[in-house]
Amino acid sequence: MPRPIHLLHDAAALARMLAIEAPCCTHIAMPTNMATAGGAPRAWGAFIDGNPLGGNWIADAEAPARRIVSYSGTLADEPFGDDPRTWMRAGHERFKAFCDEVEPALRAHGRTLCFRPHHRHVLGDVHASVKFLRDRASGPFEVLLSPADLLAPSMLAQAEDHLTRMFAHLGPVAAAVLLADCAPNAETGENGLLSMSRLGEGALPMPLLSRLIAEFVPAETPIVLLPGAVEHQRQAVGL
Repeated sequence: MPRPIHLLHDAAALARMLAIEAPCCTHIAMPTNMATAGGAPRAWGAFIDGNPLGGNWIADAEAPARRIVSYSGTLADEPFGDDPRTWMRAGHERFKAFCDEVEPALRAHGRTLCFRPHHRHVLGDVHASVKFLRDRASGPFEVLLSPADLLAPSMLAQAEDHLTRMFAHLGPVAAAVLLADCAPNAETGENGLLSMSRLGEGALPMPLLSRLIAEFVPAETPIVLLPGAVEHQRQAVGL
């Protein structure tokens, strides 16, 4: 049975294409096969902006998917700013308070909140993500494995080791895997961030990703790709 593949569509563009009102999210992960038996295709997840640690996080109960996908947040002034407080006690206490606050509403509306770890956010590495899943095992929370988000520029030289650790620990338990490539750009030296791109268009080793997916990601776990050149992306990692 082939792996379930979804594409991360721009929500506003998808709404225009389907002639519907723009949803209250930034992106929607939709199945590659938009034709489904028995009705409209079901979105895997609705991706939203907002900073759970900054007081500006809002999720609409009418989001077009049961699963809401959000970054875990930062104490920095910028969405991806570098603020060490984020990984210290202050950041983790605020994150815990946020999860405690939203859990009743998630349960009441039958929603799941799936966090997208990023190396600048409170869920910034494999250890923090695994600990979160263990601590919140009974709650309506999940984690998305997005290797390109967890890689800082300084980690590229040892990408094989870092990627192997990510997949070994999070591959079996992640709600889905967002597969994208990444590489330095003109601003990387200043902001410490990599650019995300479609598979095969960046610096990540595709044969390694292919092996790690086969070894650590269950066949039923959804794979989310960036839109465009879908067949090229699938072939790059053997999907």
